Amino acid sequence: MFVKPFEVPKHILQAEALDTRTPVDHIQKETINKKARNLRTGYNGEKSMEFFLSFLPEDEFIIFHYLRIPDKQGHFQIDILLLSLKFFLIVEVKNIYDNMHFDGMGQAYRNNNDEIEVFTNPVDQVNLQHRRFLDYLRKYDLPPIPIEKIVVYSRDDTFLKNITNNKTINEIVMHKEKVLPRIEEFSEMYQTPSFSEDQLIEITFKLLEEHEPEEYNGMKKFDVTPKDFVKGVFCPKCGAVPMLWRGGKWRCTDCGCTSRNAHRSVLADFALLVGDYINNRQAREFLQVGSEYSVKRILQQEHFDQIGEKSGRKYRLDAEKLLNPEVHKKSAEVHN
Repeated sequence: MFVKPFEVPKHILQAEALDTRTPVDHIQKETINKKARNLRTGYNGEKSMEFFLSFLPEDEFIIFHYLRIPDKQGHFQIDILLLSLKFFLIVEVKNIYDNMHFDGMGQAYRNNNDEIEVFTNPVDQVNLQHRRFLDYLRKYDLPPIPIEKIVVYSRDDTFLKNITNNKTINEIVMHKEKVLPRIEEFSEMYQTPSFSEDQLIEITFKLLEEHEPEEYNGMKKFDVTPKDFVKGVFCPKCGAVPMLWRGGKWRCTDCGCTSRNAHRSVLADFALLVGDYINNRQAREFLQVGSEYSVKRILQQEHFDQIGEKSGRKYRLDAEKLLNPEVHKKSAEVHN
């Protein structure tokens, strides 16, 4: 079973919100945009693994996604971790296009039009994760269990080339279609349980308790303040900003598109970048709507939890609900 769903981690949403709200003439705009794109690309690669992992027997495997564990060196993150009674499996996922070469010096690089782009060797990465995870497990009075590791390239068009035919590379590095057969090989290799079910549940809960989601400090790192933000509602069709609030709808003056809920992504950006609570004045500024009454209607129709009264009233924003139509719909139904 999946212990953690494949939801988009908050730090990725924050990076994308910062990219959206940073003006094009900001000195760090290109860097902010690249960071957001790289994070999303990595997430998409890991998300693509969900289909293949869904074929595993639910009663045999516990699957963690984006697990981030503290240790004496700081934190280490495991893209995907599979737990079973017989063995554990660490999966490092890469979403890189074109080609990837592994040479005899332990280098991983892409050759694009005679330009060499060097990457951190993913085999070294997953070996270090393996070492740190072993140290983590030693804290608990648990029996030894085999821990395997693989590196998975999630794009179908990535050409993998093991230049020196290194046996370790052949065993560890693969495309995503090879993951299930590899897990089956591990299952055949390790047929004797090392853990009891109670011990497996115990380590599962310990991992959940100690998981610390990554924090995104992009505003501080790239010297962006809320005063710098592009304000207003972006048109969902053409991207123009700001849309105008007229007659209970958002209207784009560029393409004519209308929407009743285009403000949700704006309020989600506020929650991700500024804070979970917003008052009417802040909402008017962020939405670029002058009418206090109109903004009150917009906020109240979303059925946000509220604290305070009159001029001191604040609305609690939930970025996940605002960005997920199904979650938001269920929340509204509960309030109704």
